[in-house]
Amino acid sequence: MKKQFLVLAVIVMAAISCKRNIDPGFAPRGTNAGNPDGLPEVVLPLVIDGDMTLTNDICWILDGKCYVKNGKLTIDEGTRVEGIKKSTNDSASALIITRSAQIDAQGSSTNPIIFTSHEATAAVGDWGGVVLLGSAPTNKPDTSIEGINLPSVPAGVDIKYGGGSAGVGDSLDNSGTLRFVRIEYAGAAISPNNELNGLTCGGVGRGTTLDHIEVALGADDAFEFFGGNVDAKYLIAYSQNDDAFDFDFGYKGRIQFAVHVRREAEVFADGNGIESDNDGQSSSATPNTQVQISNMTVLGLKDAATVAAKGGLLNAARLRRNTSYLIHNSVFAGYNNGVAFDAGGTPGAPSYVGNFQYNTVQGYNTVSTGTSFDGTNTSHVGGAANDNLSMIDPFNQTAPSFVPTTTSPLLTATDFTGFLNADGFFDTSVAFRGAFAASGFNSTWDKGGWAKYDY
Repeated sequence: MKKQFLVLAVIVMAAISCKRNIDPGFAPRGTNAGNPDGLPEVVLPLVIDGDMTLTNDICWILDGKCYVKNGKLTIDEGTRVEGIKKSTNDSASALIITRSAQIDAQGSSTNPIIFTSHEATAAVGDWGGVVLLGSAPTNKPDTSIEGINLPSVPAGVDIKYGGGSAGVGDSLDNSGTLRFVRIEYAGAAISPNNELNGLTCGGVGRGTTLDHIEVALGADDAFEFFGGNVDAKYLIAYSQNDDAFDFDFGYKGRIQFAVHVRREAEVFADGNGIESDNDGQSSSATPNTQVQISNMTVLGLKDAATVAAKGGLLNAARLRRNTSYLIHNSVFAGYNNGVAFDAGGTPGAPSYVGNFQYNTVQGYNTVSTGTSFDGTNTSHVGGAANDNLSMIDPFNQTAPSFVPTTTSPLLTATDFTGFLNADGFFDTSVAFRGAFAASGFNSTWDKGGWAKYDY
């Protein structure tokens, strides 16, 4: 390992020299390639054992899976990390932060950290994405994370997550920080239910910081949480080809201010906005999955004709297989069905139905299946998705605005009853449904340049 790091250090020093003292023989990649600024390129090792810093004067390359263990990977503001496209999904390039390590990736609103494809012409699923593994509780014994071909894992690398047995672990476990980060063109499916996503979190604890993160144009899910209880704010799931937000294995985190929308350029055979399970076997294993969501906007496509032309969409939210939830102050629209309360998806029904309140739901065919909403929710069937929402321009293909107009019915009664907010995570002063306010900071949180819609 020491020899491997020595080689890497020599490469980095040479690259920095090439950047700062331009060598006439240096030929950067074209500006339209995966490395648009023509930075020197350094390939990361397959295993990073100890602390390492990725600086923004280098374009860092993932050529296969890079596992970080026993230290902290620091990524400077404005740094690009690019994954090389592989011939098979099981060998997809990815960055995996194991539970013995941390990541400190803090961009800014004007200078984000970008994880993206190394292809000159990027496409959905070019590489495998970012994986965080932690020691927080799940409802399974320690489990190997999905989407990784186990025989390919280097000796001495642990790709399991969780705190040991089911329900055991450190709820305050800290996998580090992702802030003002964009993850593009990621995701890889080895087989059904064995996939990497844009951002995959396995057993990640509440000591971890996730805010201002966009996952764009990904294969499989944008964000998937396997157990743990990490919280997140200001998330964008932009036009992935499966679910936007997926919760499994006893995830008990909290999410506020998150938006999902699909664009028309991609072909979607199915997919949900939210999919929440206790597990794939319909078990009642504890801890029970119970995501707490406020101020989320989930949008599919603008009208029923567009959905049909793209092969159909499923549900804006699917709450299934013994999952629990607290979902308030949110918007679900642009799918054939609004919310699916699946059989077995609401243990103790109808009491769990009462945990879906103060939301606005639209569906092209139905607003709910399995059961109906209570009277705190507003529902609309048919029409265009934005007819009764009155957002400024949510389905604009290059510059959407999810901000409600000043006369929008989304600027209506909200409620935080039932949310566990002793530490003040939820901003309970908001008086709007969905991810965006009509004015102020919460109307502009996706601005500044860190987020991108014009692909």
